[in-house]
Amino acid sequence: MTILLVSDDDSSALACQLLQQQLERCGQTCLTIGPALSSRRDSPLPSVTPQIPLTLMDLLGHELLESASAVGLFIRRSDQLERFTHAHRDLARQRGVRPALVFSGPLQASLGDSLVRQLCDSQCCDLLVVPGDRQRRELEAITQFWPESVASPSIEAIGHWFSPERPPLGALNGGTPQPPHTLLALVQEAIPTQIGAKAQLLRQLIRWAETSPEWSVVIQRDHAWEKGQPWISKFQSSDWTFPDNLVFGAPGQLLTQLASCSACLCVSSPWSLTAMAWGRPTLLIGDYGIHSDQGTTTFFGSGLMHRLQSIDHLDQLLDVPPVNTSWLQSMGWGVHDGAARLIRRLEELLP
Repeated sequence: MTILLVSDDDSSALACQLLQQQLERCGQTCLTIGPALSSRRDSPLPSVTPQIPLTLMDLLGHELLESASAVGLFIRRSDQLERFTHAHRDLARQRGVRPALVFSGPLQASLGDSLVRQLCDSQCCDLLVVPGDRQRRELEAITQFWPESVASPSIEAIGHWFSPERPPLGALNGGTPQPPHTLLALVQEAIPTQIGAKAQLLRQLIRWAETSPEWSVVIQRDHAWEKGQPWISKFQSSDWTFPDNLVFGAPGQLLTQLASCSACLCVSSPWSLTAMAWGRPTLLIGDYGIHSDQGTTTFFGSGLMHRLQSIDHLDQLLDVPPVNTSWLQSMGWGVHDGAARLIRRLEELLP
């Protein structure tokens, strides 16, 4: 079986490379495809270049697609996913050949409205891959009542295939964090959504750095950004005074920072699950409530949500209760045979 994995940005390129490695260890032939990443953007992730430099629509009619058994599409725009899938099937029908199976899925663990939206975006696919059995059960509970006239993809849980299961070699500080300590603050592109909330969070991080001078505070974006674009709109560094022990993270360092930090803090960054799984004390900021627009509904039950005012000194982060292991396992971290599950389901769907 030949499998193609298509990406269109930094996070999906890394995810496709990780899945390719897992599939090849299972004996499958796999190629990654995608456009070259823009040099005008910085990414917190390691730089990954797809093997075949093609855009999604350029793949239509290409000999690679004609010889593929399945193609995984991990792109941002659901309209392009639907357009490509229908065009590929129409071309195959005209040529009298079998179309490749199309599968897709989110690059994070979600619940609630976000999970249902992912299902709707992937209705055109043959297979929807989700992280955990919890997501699979929730979606199957919805689709079992759909009429036969409504397209419904098969659903398979294949774990956190989109993030490394293990830290970079030599990066993990195992056991209880030892001094000097570092707080990794994962900041998001559009969350928190309230006006002025990002500035409020930055002020809190500055206060913690000032009251805990023996700590280092690293503010790391969890998303790609245009070079020179500040995290906070209209941010001017001249308007702020930063202590020496507070810095903004450099591009390409997210995974190393997750592995080596003493504690991790965020509102609802998907990468916080990696910090939890790698044993880093993690605090989820609960000041913004549990709402879909804040991305916090996914973390209900994790046991890690606290208010900012509950932390006076950063040493308190070392005593934060650990993540609810049952919750973490249910969100997909308990699935360690994801590639084998994917291969088995694709083989079942092949005619």
